[in-house]
Amino acid sequence: LIQINEFLKDQQWACKGPVQLKYKNNILQGGRLYTPFQSLPDRKIRLRINTLINNQPIGEVDFSANHLRLNLAVNGGVQAGETPYEDIADEAGLVGVESDIRAKVKSFITFAMGSSDAEQTRRLCHSKKIDNTQFDALVAACQKLYPKLELFSGWGIYAQNFEGQILKQVMLEGIKKGIVCLPVHDAVAVQQEHLKWAEETMLECWDRQMETNGLARVKVDLP
Repeated sequence: LIQINEFLKDQQWACKGPVQLKYKNNILQGGRLYTPFQSLPDRKIRLRINTLINNQPIGEVDFSANHLRLNLAVNGGVQAGETPYEDIADEAGLVGVESDIRAKVKSFITFAMGSSDAEQTRRLCHSKKIDNTQFDALVAACQKLYPKLELFSGWGIYAQNFEGQILKQVMLEGIKKGIVCLPVHDAVAVQQEHLKWAEETMLECWDRQMETNGLARVKVDLP
C-alpha cells in the first residue's frame, strides 16, 4: 500500500485520497481496498464514470458475479459459466423484466453469501421484493446448478478479503507500466486507453490469487 500510495501522489482524479485496506474482525474478514473516489454516485446519477484520471476519460472493469465465482473456486474450482445469475433465474422459473430478474438474483446471492443462516437471508430478500416462493425456488436452483456453492455461512466477508488481495495485485502491476488503477469495490477504474490491459490483468491476478485457470469473468462499463 505504501508503494501504491506513493505512485498515486502525483496523479489526479476526483475525490483524491489515499487507498486504504480495511478489515473487519481479523485479517481474514473484510480486507477490501477503499478510497473516497468510489463513494461518488454512479447509479441514479452516473457521476463517477464521467470523471477523469489525469484529464483523460475513464472506464471501469468489473468482476462479474464475483462472490459466487470466488466461492466456487475455493470449493473445488468449479466453473460458474458465462451467465450464472441468468442461469439461476431460469432454473428458478423467475419471470419479468430481464434487468429486474437479474437484480433479484444478484441480491439473493449477495444476501445468501453474507448471512449466517437461511432465515436471515429470507428476511433480507423481502426488502428486495423476493417473496417466500421465489426465495425457495432460488435456493433450490443454486443447489441444483452449483451444489458446491456455500450459502448461509457468512462467507461473503471472506470473499472481500480475496477481492482486496486481487485488486492490490492489479494496482501493483499497473505501477510497473505507469497505469493508474483506482479500486471500486470489486472493480478498477482506469483511463479508457488501458481498458484492455485492465481486463487481461484482472483475470490474470484473479487466477494467480485463487490458483485457478479461467474461472473469473469481467465486464466493462463506460460513460
